[in-house]
Amino acid sequence: MPDRIGRVYATHRFRVSRVVEAPLRYVYDWCTDFRADDGRLSRSRPRPRYRIVSLTRDRLVRIRLSGRRNPGVAVDLIRLLPPYGWHTDQIDREDLGATDYRLTALGAQRTRVAVSTVERWMTGRHPTHPAYRRRILEAWDRYARAIELRYRSGRPAKG
Repeated sequence: MPDRIGRVYATHRFRVSRVVEAPLRYVYDWCTDFRADDGRLSRSRPRPRYRIVSLTRDRLVRIRLSGRRNPGVAVDLIRLLPPYGWHTDQIDREDLGATDYRLTALGAQRTRVAVSTVERWMTGRHPTHPAYRRRILEAWDRYARAIELRYRSGRPAKG
């Protein structure tokens, strides 16, 4: 719960990028295959669950539920910009985030994923900038490995 309505206790801004050994379209399709079990790669316990409440060709609204006894709720408003990126606005009890994802082909079989984010923390209990950046880098290391494994296995990016 926010300590005080409207107060921003910290703002974290950063850019990170990862190179994925897979074609751009495959990476885009994998990253934008929004499903209820998207939390499967999360380090959070219990893993977050997602529910898609609206889906059109270029927009998606989903709700993220985390925790069991007193679940936290977040809303993700996602604008798809195929095949080179997407934008997410995220709203929850503790923070507001805006993230741009941009894909760049580095040849036929390699793609750079660039993530640019601004996170505004509405509570005094927030991670430090280095800790939050490290968490995002670790998450993208997991995602890159998962994309590459799926691509090398010959399975489709979606589904």
